[in-house]
Amino acid sequence: MTSSTTPMTEGLPPLGSPEFAADPQRHYAWLREHAPVAQTRIDYGPVSQPVWVLARYQDCRAMLTDPRLPRSPGDGSAMATGLPEHIRMVSQESLIMKDGAEHKRLRALVAKPFTPKMIERLGERVRALATERLDALVGQDVLDLRQEYALPIPFTVIAEVVGVDEADRARFQLGVAAMLSDYEGTREDWDAKIRDLVDFVRELVARKRAEPAEDILTGLIQAEEDGDRLSEDELVAMVFTLIVAGYETTFNLITNAVVTLLDHPEDLARLREAPEDTALWRSAIEEIVRFAGPVGGTKPATAVEDITWYGQTVPAGSVVIPLLGSANRDPAVFDEPDRFDITRTPNHHLGFGHGQHFCLGASLARMEARVAVQVLLARHPAITLAVPRDELAFEPMPLWTRYQQLPVHLG
Repeated sequence: MTSSTTPMTEGLPPLGSPEFAADPQRHYAWLREHAPVAQTRIDYGPVSQPVWVLARYQDCRAMLTDPRLPRSPGDGSAMATGLPEHIRMVSQESLIMKDGAEHKRLRALVAKPFTPKMIERLGERVRALATERLDALVGQDVLDLRQEYALPIPFTVIAEVVGVDEADRARFQLGVAAMLSDYEGTREDWDAKIRDLVDFVRELVARKRAEPAEDILTGLIQAEEDGDRLSEDELVAMVFTLIVAGYETTFNLITNAVVTLLDHPEDLARLREAPEDTALWRSAIEEIVRFAGPVGGTKPATAVEDITWYGQTVPAGSVVIPLLGSANRDPAVFDEPDRFDITRTPNHHLGFGHGQHFCLGASLARMEARVAVQVLLARHPAITLAVPRDELAFEPMPLWTRYQQLPVHLG
């Protein structure tokens, strides 16, 4: 665990705490103004870890390409200390936690199956899934849109992309739900579910080797660059990466998009009245990512030398995280940053990161959110919240903006 004699920033609640999650933008604004480089804590499962955070846009953006702040330093990430081997493997072997030449190698192999034709085909599948889900919800007065609409669509997409058969979906979903639950239940139960998901993915890799199919996992197994292929551990880790990039980010983006548009009825009406205006819809999704994106920070980096910002020295060995949710409201970069504007241009937000670690699933997440919201508004233009707005609560998960529920009347 990182050690430092620098005190925690007074008055700043830990990342992921209920106090921080209740009003993150208030804390971000304070940090940008008073402590653009600050030390706090982050609750990472059972571990409470000291971290340094950056709050201003230019510092966050620069950090994402700074070789002094790799995600995988030579001696391993401090955030991985004490994790079980199967957890360490799926996190540390992922390209998300690789840098330089190793990251470039993995990304080149992973990019091969992700063709424009594949994304276009998935767009039609997302539209069909959204229609099916809304058909299934006909007649319900009040429903949790997050659980019953936003979540099933990307789950089905990622299961099909990976190549999980219908018969195995329940087992796959149980492991995925545990992976994204932030240690619900006992630590032993959580650990067992993750271990089973790792075992399942290994079985799936073996099956796809023996019986290739038209799916991304088969494509990853067959992908080759200059005679190089992904190892089994890398393939398993890549499936976990796809779950985060293509599922977790997406269902929360769909949820956040609906809440944000309900908060801004004039913008909602404008989009509803222009279903074929692709440029406007794309712009709206970018603004939703900036204004209410689900990802508030990147995976942690580790300083390999002392680094000084604004006279504040971050010691070598410290864990550092850029607060993307804060950067995207920085008034030094965005005019009226707290105003939601679906026609905002330029809109160089950091909601999907920057540099070599720019989100692998960004195109998929954008497309799925756009199509899912388009289908929803076309079928149910009179959708409203089923609870007072102030009853919508965020999950206290570090670096995420995730609603616990989204009760609605479809109208």
